[in-house]
Amino acid sequence: MEKKIDEILCKMETTAGKVDLYKTSKVKLPMAELDYLKNLEDARDFMNMMVTKTSENRQQLADIFGGDCSRIARIRTVLDEVVLSDMNCNDQRVRTCTEACETIEKVLEDMGLGWCLKKAQDEQKASFTRRRSSIDREDLQKAVLQIEAQATGATEAEVEAVQVVEVEERLSPKAKKAADAWAECYDEDFVKRVLACQQPGELQALESEAKASKATKLGNWMIWMVHRAHLDDPTLVKFDFTNLKMPEGNVEPLISPKLAVAMESNTHIEHLLMGCTNLQDQEAAILAVSLRSNRSLKVLNIDTNVIQPLTLESIANGTSVNEALQELRCNNTANGRLVTEAFLRALKSNPSLCKLGYPVTDAYFRGEIDKQLTRNNDAARKRRLEEKRRKEAGEAESEAAETKGYPHPPKADQQPERSPERIKEVKETVKEVLEVKEVITKKQELEEAPQLPEAEPAMLSEAGPTTETSPELKEAAVEPAEPCQAEAEPSPVAEDELKEPQAMTEEPCDEPERAGSSLKEARSKVSASDCEHARTDIPGTIEAFLGEGSKTSAPLPMRNLRGYLYKKSPGARLLKSWDWRYFVLHEGRLIWWRRDRDIPADEVFSHADPEGCKGFINFKVSRARIMPDEQNPLVFAIESVDGKWQEGSLKDMSDAQRTFEFDCTKSAHTREEWMDALRSTQQ
Repeated sequence: MEKKIDEILCKMETTAGKVDLYKTSKVKLPMAELDYLKNLEDARDFMNMMVTKTSENRQQLADIFGGDCSRIARIRTVLDEVVLSDMNCNDQRVRTCTEACETIEKVLEDMGLGWCLKKAQDEQKASFTRRRSSIDREDLQKAVLQIEAQATGATEAEVEAVQVVEVEERLSPKAKKAADAWAECYDEDFVKRVLACQQPGELQALESEAKASKATKLGNWMIWMVHRAHLDDPTLVKFDFTNLKMPEGNVEPLISPKLAVAMESNTHIEHLLMGCTNLQDQEAAILAVSLRSNRSLKVLNIDTNVIQPLTLESIANGTSVNEALQELRCNNTANGRLVTEAFLRALKSNPSLCKLGYPVTDAYFRGEIDKQLTRNNDAARKRRLEEKRRKEAGEAESEAAETKGYPHPPKADQQPERSPERIKEVKETVKEVLEVKEVITKKQELEEAPQLPEAEPAMLSEAGPTTETSPELKEAAVEPAEPCQAEAEPSPVAEDELKEPQAMTEEPCDEPERAGSSLKEARSKVSASDCEHARTDIPGTIEAFLGEGSKTSAPLPMRNLRGYLYKKSPGARLLKSWDWRYFVLHEGRLIWWRRDRDIPADEVFSHADPEGCKGFINFKVSRARIMPDEQNPLVFAIESVDGKWQEGSLKDMSDAQRTFEFDCTKSAHTREEWMDALRSTQQ
């Protein structure tokens, strides 16, 4: 028993040193941590066995872990000093081994060995710190070899050749035989040209040569493919090595080890098919680490490979945080209860994983895994339906913008171009509008001017008893308006009108009406985008032209508008509460269909109940209030001013007291455009 625990302790300390030594290596660290966890598992099982067998007689436990308490102190020191990576820091073997160690320590304290235990722990921690600070012998030998080679003037190629010879000497006879066989499967000159490529485009020139040599020199094609994955070639989406035997990592590091490391940063490979490829346990452990960082891989197949249960558990833990992986197949590899539990946790934490190829013999775990796979597939189906709905909405919006003549509004920095002739026409029209408005103002002043003499009846009594107004009085009545006219330059049209005050006073309403109609006609000649180019030459005139107008101008006509909007459903639904509908605002009615293609023809707008429409609001029957949402800048609402829609206002009068809510998200028009068009129906 003592010999067994001593072997376990030696392995624990050795693997703990490797974990500390390879903490910066992506290739060696995963395998070192897995070996360390395996030794922790052996130590945990041994301590639990000792506690169980000696529950009545503690003598055997005292003989093994008592005395100077050095054995249990060594276990405690390793557990406290070794720090694992994020992938394995939460492994349950660390927790269970720590609990078993604490149980042994409590038993020893009860036996009166607490002081010896504390002293032994302090000594072991100091010894572990000294070992950690020492330099690895292998690295020291390499450094000495390089110094000697530089002193003798040897080239780097000679140094590499010496290192290759040392590697070959460390290989087993079986590995040497495999290395000799592999040397015939590739061309050194071709491999050098492949490794010299630094961009994916450079590898395209070697594609024909690599594929041509696949039958005779399989190594050339494999190294070329792995280097494409290493350079993150955007054209490499499916990586397929199925049924192609790869050499072991210690024989050829340019294939399986390089591929496992490359998958950590690759962003284009979606299918990695490695079934029956002689993938070894060490490379699989590196692949488990890469899965945690990869965000593009969707399908992983590692069937029929030499993978141990501990490594397969690490792969399962890696898939639990990889949200892109959808299918994992690892049949004919390894199994066990811990591996099955790891896959069940991966399915629960990763809802995108919908297919799992792994043999489960336990009935309970089989049922749990099947239920979780059903949930994940149902969630994936809902995501596909939602994506399809969004795609259809986008296509319908673009189709409406292209075919119905209602394009998306231009961006703020994209102003339409106008010719110089058009700009000149806009300026002249604006000037005419200003002249007409000035005439209207003067007419109003003249209408108010005759009322001034009536405010002083004493002046009329001095002129005589007659009630008729003399021409001199009429001229005097006009004179007070002259200072107001002198403030602004009168146009020629205004001067001609002032020459005939008698005619103006007799017909005070005709000219303003004609002026208002002229103003309306001038407004229709230009648009807001045309006036933008005249803003720099006539400051302030555009705002007057686009303003509310004078009091005598006619109201603006109702606007017509078309486009898609989200309409809130009247009642709560299970899946959604907003419907994507196509709306048409035509002659005071807001009508909506499910899609724009559902409108039979434009003639249906004149019908009382247009064919195929889902609903309508008739603003000619009931006046409405258009209200913006204060919290959401894209939402507005429409409600009846009277609190209830009148008969004939809605298609479905059961919604007579309803407030309609709309969302302009993804609409071709802004919320302000929709609200302005709807408010034009209330004039």
